[in-house]
Amino acid sequence: MTESNHIASSKLARDVVNLGRKYAKTGFPNPNREGCPNQSRLRAIANRDKRLTLADLPASHIVSCSPCFREYERLRRAALLSRGVRIATVSLAAVAFVFVTVRFVLNHAGFRIDQSVTKNVPAKAQRPRVVPLLLNVDLAAFSQTRGDADASGERKIHLPRKLLRVRLLLPLGMEPGKYEIRLQDSMGAMLMNKTAVAGMKEGTTSTELDIDLTSVARGSFTLMIRPPGLTWRRFPGEVD
Repeated sequence: MTESNHIASSKLARDVVNLGRKYAKTGFPNPNREGCPNQSRLRAIANRDKRLTLADLPASHIVSCSPCFREYERLRRAALLSRGVRIATVSLAAVAFVFVTVRFVLNHAGFRIDQSVTKNVPAKAQRPRVVPLLLNVDLAAFSQTRGDADASGERKIHLPRKLLRVRLLLPLGMEPGKYEIRLQDSMGAMLMNKTAVAGMKEGTTSTELDIDLTSVARGSFTLMIRPPGLTWRRFPGEVD
């Protein structure tokens, strides 16, 4: 399957999901609210409450009751927004703490940047800033269809030996949150180990991170992604 077919297949899958959501909002009216769970139960489901068991999840009712489906979607959006605000707040606090600590250490030790030195350095001797190459990697073609934890088949990710700023379009079913992302070469050596926060836009979950492959040898690698609280997903690739 060519890359264009992968993109078309991903778009078709997203269109089908969006169409199903749109129909579920109005296609199953329940004016008497027969068999509907109370709002506290819907809120617990939307917040992914770990205390819930499979018996507590009336999934079949929610997808066949338009009022419950609309209420669940509203509560789910609110839960995701609240979690995003918490993640952003913690991240900003951590950055501020590191900044203040570094400033304190530098000032206490008496370090100062001698600007006269940099002014006298010839322009040719100054190292040019390398701009990362922007690259989109669509992993939707690797979406699980048989419950397998690893991607399989002949599909591969191709990355050039450059400094990259990669936008990963995550497979269907992966939700916003903090992900662990690794790259391993064919011998199992770690090429990259990072965490990244993924967000959702127009039904697609994605995240962005910088990957430096300038000193990596050409050959196969494995991209490993672990969603919050779940097992690793593996995607084969090649450094060209």
